[in-house]
Amino acid sequence: MSLPFAEWFLRLILALQSHPADEPRLTPPPPDVPPKEISERIKLAAESLAAKKLDAEALLVDPKQMDLHEWTAFREQIKKHAPVGKLAIVTPDEPGTRLALRGIVRDEAGKRVEGALVYAYQTSAKGWYSDKAPHVSGESGDVKHARLFGYVRTGADGAFELRTIRPAGYPRSDLPEHIHMHIDAKERGSMGTEVLFDDDPRLTPEKRMKALRSRDVVVRAEKNPDGSLRAEGAFTLKAR
Repeated sequence: MSLPFAEWFLRLILALQSHPADEPRLTPPPPDVPPKEISERIKLAAESLAAKKLDAEALLVDPKQMDLHEWTAFREQIKKHAPVGKLAIVTPDEPGTRLALRGIVRDEAGKRVEGALVYAYQTSAKGWYSDKAPHVSGESGDVKHARLFGYVRTGADGAFELRTIRPAGYPRSDLPEHIHMHIDAKERGSMGTEVLFDDDPRLTPEKRMKALRSRDVVVRAEKNPDGSLRAEGAFTLKAR
């Protein structure tokens, strides 16, 4: 069966895109034990969070702390101190189009869920999870070590807002651009999903149907007067 013209044309464009021969594809994950200097900085961050001198967002958007993002111990501190309601995960100088993604989390009965923990991670504006390569190798490398990530809890209205940039799709791939979301509300349910974009040319009708069958969320990105984007999605947890 021949491909629909739109999908055939997209694949042709992707195939013609040039990639430097030496462009990396994978970077190894960081070692389990950080070097002394990194450990000391993570300890200082943990103490500042505990004393409420800083919050998780302040650490995530600080360009001087970006090299800590891949380390498990740092990520655990961000998770432990996840804010309620809103969270920014990109520095002021992060390349890409700004995006405010609002989500409403409900249980299977349709009731809004307060206190659900949302873990989000994504690629950069060039489709990379790491600053060294598109993907992190090893078991769940991207999940555990993505550079752009954050934890936020839903408020009393079941809502959260992620302030980030619109991600790009992977290099050498025709997979649609997406933001990963893992949502856990304990006994109320949980879900692992992807947020995709309605106007993404990679999101062909076939991929859209597959995504919806997988309980992924397709959002419409609306442009603000300043050129940034806003979008909203609904997330329904699956009972345990």
